[in-house]
Order: sequence, then structure tokens, then C-alpha cells
Amino acid sequence: MDVQKVLHYFTTKLVDKPEEVEIIFTQTPEKNIYEIKVSPLDFAKVIGKEGRTFKALRSFINTVDAENRNDLVIDTTVV
Repeated sequence: MDVQKVLHYFTTKLVDKPEEVEIIFTQTPEKNIYEIKVSPLDFAKVIGKEGRTFKALRSFINTVDAENRNDLVIDTTVV
């Protein structure tokens, strides 16, 4: 399963400006990093109340890709 594509799909469903969503994948020797870039106006929607949405996304990528150590980062850089 392509985690990057699935993460992009879920994130675009959460935000008001899906055209500004960008998922950047970086692989390091220690871990895989998925960076979510969204509009500053959509940042709170991706984080969710008390960080629940963000935690769910992080749990999702770690479950789907359990054989690798993954990290999830959210950036509000306007794409």
C-alpha cells in the first residue's frame, strides 16, 4: 500500500483547500518522514481537537507500514 497516496487522500478530505495539500516523503536511515503541507487556515483541521486527528493519522501510517519506523510532520507552508 502506498502510504503517501492514502495519507494525501485522507488529508484532502479534512481540509477546505485540498488543492494546497502536499505530502512529502523523506527516507533517512533511522526513519521514514511524511510531511504534510497544508494552508495555514487548514492547520487546525489536520491537528483536530486536542490533537486527536493528527494522532490518528500517525497511528494509521505506523500500522500500515509497521515494519518501518515512521514520523509524521505537519507544515503550514502555503504550497
